[in-house]
Amino acid sequence: MTSDLVDWRVVVLRSLISKYITHRDTNLLSISNTRPVPSNQDNPTTRNIYTDPPRSVATKYPEVPAPDDPLAPISIAARWASRDLYGEDMPGVAADLLEKGFDTSSLRRLAGELQVHNRDAIEALVGAMFRELGVAYPLLEQTAKLIASRQIAREVIAGIRNAWTAANHLEIALWNRIPETPELEAIFAINDEVDWDIPYGRSLSELDEALYAEFAKLAVTSIDSTDSQFISKEES
Repeated sequence: MTSDLVDWRVVVLRSLISKYITHRDTNLLSISNTRPVPSNQDNPTTRNIYTDPPRSVATKYPEVPAPDDPLAPISIAARWASRDLYGEDMPGVAADLLEKGFDTSSLRRLAGELQVHNRDAIEALVGAMFRELGVAYPLLEQTAKLIASRQIAREVIAGIRNAWTAANHLEIALWNRIPETPELEAIFAINDEVDWDIPYGRSLSELDEALYAEFAKLAVTSIDSTDSQFISKEES
């Protein structure tokens, strides 16, 4: 690679970082609402649950660890393998990693990608980046989903994510409405119950407490041996 090309990529990288910072909250720290507003949206007890500021309940659940850094390579790898990140997200993610102090050849190449239209186009490059960052890759999709779900649960308990928006995201975007653990099944059931007519369901305050309790259980779920390292397809 010539020095001119390196200089060009530096310019591109700086532009990407500036552009991506404006979207960081939605790409890495928060989840977009993937569920329509409930039919009883005019009811003052339900209409704000998806837009209310997150509420920390960490003191109530001291057993729940703090969430991992969303820019930790293992966190990003889990989101990518579980299809919670899109191909077009990854150059900006790579730029954030460079800004945070990570540096590998594949990471620099990914940050400089200008035209990414689908994940298949950059899968090989993303995989090389994760391996250079010390992540066992490729990951089992099921394991990656559980790791991403546990991280989301910890962010809910810590007050980083809105609990109801997080429940939406888990049920619809991450798991396609098919729960794989008792905790996920309970979260999905509560998330559906909030749409019931008020006379036939629990009160919103009761549902709130039940939802946080299930997120606390999910947040301390043990996932095979992945607390120390990822399980990759090549090792399974």
